[in-house]
Amino acid sequence: MKLIFGIGAILIGIWQIYISKQYFNNLKKQSSPLIFALIAVIASLVFAAFLLIYGVRILLF
Repeated sequence: MKLIFGIGAILIGIWQIYISKQYFNNLKKQSSPLIFALIAVIASLVFAAFLLIYGVRILLF
């Protein structure tokens, strides 16, 4: 069960980074204010980092 949670968290973290990169690349085309878009990207990357760290910790310990 720990293996499934660990791998799942890592995969979701990688997916989150990929989506954040695409959103950041399309930032100039967004109609929302730049500061809110940057906050969204930063929050998304923080969540991805948390998932990656959580997944690795579950797999190692």
